[in-house]
Amino acid sequence: MPAGQIDAASPRDRPAMATGGTGDARLTARALADLVAAIGSPAFPNALLDALRTLAGVELCSVFLRDRGEHVELIFAHGELPGVPGFPLRASHAYARSYWRSDRQLARLVQAPPGVPVVIRRRACDIADPAYRAVCYDRAGVAERVSILSPGRPCFAVNGYRTSGSSPFSAQDVEQLELHAGLLIAALRQHLRAEQACGPVGDETALAGRLATLDYGLSAREAEIVAALMLGETQEGIAAAKRLSATTVITYRRRAYGKLGVANRRDLMALHRRLMTAADPLSAARTRPRVAREKE
Repeated sequence: MPAGQIDAASPRDRPAMATGGTGDARLTARALADLVAAIGSPAFPNALLDALRTLAGVELCSVFLRDRGEHVELIFAHGELPGVPGFPLRASHAYARSYWRSDRQLARLVQAPPGVPVVIRRRACDIADPAYRAVCYDRAGVAERVSILSPGRPCFAVNGYRTSGSSPFSAQDVEQLELHAGLLIAALRQHLRAEQACGPVGDETALAGRLATLDYGLSAREAEIVAALMLGETQEGIAAAKRLSATTVITYRRRAYGKLGVANRRDLMALHRRLMTAADPLSAARTRPRVAREKE
């Protein structure tokens, strides 16, 4: 689902919300106001997570887009779990790359006509595909997902997750999300319009998500490394930020270069420019440079 640190109280530490309480209404109003204020800024993912946490006690969130055809794009994933660093981003890349095909809820969403958002719960134990369940849920102890699904072209899925250490989502949690789903989806759409108006993708998470869903066959970690390199990070900086050894970063880079068909940083930046300016990133991905001997 880069994943950011949760800088507010954990849902486990937060008191349950009673419907109709003045204090709860004020918390909700403040969280939604912060979300609107964050539209078009890098703070939006954290503001969305905070709004979902306030409404329904979620611990992690992810947002996906599906427009048409066999392509799902990760918009962002946010949150962090102790002991499983980077899990939301890696799991979300894996989902966008292949496991979305095992998600029947998303398939029904694409087929549905445009309409009001719907809220659906799904338990990890109900997922039939064992590989999907292991990679996107069991690996970090994620027990349940609640999704706001917005049908149309494009369609959006805004997901919130709870781990096995938390209680299941309640009917009240779902009711709160249903009550505010329209506002949350409207804020997301406006945020994406504002980002698009600002120009090419300059966020590592979004860029890595785009790379992971194209036909290069990059792993989630390879996509992260390449995205960081495209955005000007050094190998040493990437190693420090992701808590990897320099040798490991080089290994991922070499694997990614081979899959991308680039030989050096200059070729990589040329590919970045093509991806950012192409109306259809998939067609840009199919136009690969000739591979010379790798230089770095």
